[in-house]
Amino acid sequence: MFNIFGFVKNKKAQIVLPAVLLIPTILLVIYLLFETTKVSKEKIRHQFALDTSSFVEMTSLSNYLNATAYVNGAFPFRIFRDIFEANKAQIEVDPYADNADSLKPISYYDLYYQAGAFPSMSDYNSSPKATDTKWDLHYYQDTRKDWEKDVPKLDSDTFYPLMSEEIVKTHQAFLNDDLLVYYFLVYLYLGNIYEDQKKVYERVVKDNEFFRKGYFYNTGNCSLSECGREGAQILKNYFVKTEPFYVSKFRLFFKHDDGTSQKVDMDMENFNGHKINNGKLFQIAYLSKGSKEKLRTLYKGVDITQRFTLSNNYFNVNLMRYNPRVHTRVALQCTNESNNCIWPAPTSKYQVRLYP
Repeated sequence: MFNIFGFVKNKKAQIVLPAVLLIPTILLVIYLLFETTKVSKEKIRHQFALDTSSFVEMTSLSNYLNATAYVNGAFPFRIFRDIFEANKAQIEVDPYADNADSLKPISYYDLYYQAGAFPSMSDYNSSPKATDTKWDLHYYQDTRKDWEKDVPKLDSDTFYPLMSEEIVKTHQAFLNDDLLVYYFLVYLYLGNIYEDQKKVYERVVKDNEFFRKGYFYNTGNCSLSECGREGAQILKNYFVKTEPFYVSKFRLFFKHDDGTSQKVDMDMENFNGHKINNGKLFQIAYLSKGSKEKLRTLYKGVDITQRFTLSNNYFNVNLMRYNPRVHTRVALQCTNESNNCIWPAPTSKYQVRLYP
């Protein structure tokens, strides 16, 4: 006959009953850890998707603004410096000038630059440095003072000089056809670069498709048309617009072989009965009024949130009632506190920052 008292006295058997009672609890803990891990994994996945999509979307804007800043300042400066370096012929002093003895030969670079034909570094031999917080690229003195504003002003009746009248009066500045053609070709190409960059940016951020596709490919559990829709609506408010600045009237100064000075007004709308390049030539691009306010906000950063879906769990708890969301803060910053490094101080220094 089974001796129950002997069984109870056996110390090894004392652990059996509590162990049996703990098995359901251990199983529940295992299921709880499993379900918690699923939730954490899903949240991390959506957080990564939101961070990546926000960064990529803002990088498109950063690339566009940096390219525009280059077109406004560094590109024309470097291109014209290289062109005029390849044409090193000096402009000799006119021996019949009043103060000829005190004058020195001058370069074709200065002939154009001192007329305000393009922006330049104050030191011709220097270049914009990566370590500089602001690139010193300006038109010569007050030659284009109405242009060097947040919103450039164009006088439609003014013929803007391409050659310095003062230099032509004191030097033998004959007309160099090749350099004049180079000038128009350079700004024609710069205008095309600007327009192409603008089209790319507008296409990429249209309906924030880039952001939503990035979110979709990093999560995959939502439809392409709806993925990242909430975050995209926030970024949609920060579409930045730039405006091109065109000029059609130019004035040329040069000397004839007989020493007489010549002034020629050139209207691209009607030059010898022809319209040249649709009657306009690109010079610079600037921020629209509303875009300046948006960039000020982007300097501090904007909060982006996105709701995501959690699947069913073992305990049949509806986690969606807790409105699960992921959050990030994205900023676009340049070295100017106004966050305007496009114009009138073109400095290609925009970068994207994330604040998780």
